[in-house]
Amino acid sequence: MNKIAVCTVALLAILAGPAHAQAPASSAVKSDDPVVQTRMKRKEASRVYDNAVASARNDRDAKVKAAVDSAVKDATATGKDPIVAKRNATSAARKATKADYDAAVRAAKKERDAAYAAAGKTTTTKATP
Repeated sequence: MNKIAVCTVALLAILAGPAHAQAPASSAVKSDDPVVQTRMKRKEASRVYDNAVASARNDRDAKVKAAVDSAVKDATATGKDPIVAKRNATSAARKATKADYDAAVRAAKKERDAAYAAAGKTTTTKATP
C-alpha cells in the first residue's frame, strides 16, 4: 500500500510539472495598447533611475571605504583603537560625500520624473468604432 501511494504521488508530480510551466514574459513584446506603452516607458525610466542611484551609491561607498581603510591603517600604526577609528572615519566620510550623493540622486530623480511625464503625455486614446 505504501509503495502504491508513493508511486501515485510521484506520477502526479511528473504529470503536473509541465502544466505549471510558463514561458517567460518577454520585455520585447510590442503592444498597441497605450496603457501598456506607458507602463513600459515608466519601467524603463525606473530602470535607468535605479542604475543611476546604484552607481552613485557605489561611488560613495568606494570613497568611504578608502577613507576608512586609511584611517584604520593609521590607527593601527599609531597604536589607537582601529574600531573607533573605523567608526569615526565612516561617519566623517559619509558626511563629506553626502552632498555629491544627494545631488546625483536628485538629478536621476529629475530625469525619471521627466520621463514619467513624457510617458504620460505620449499616450493616445484609440477611437472606438
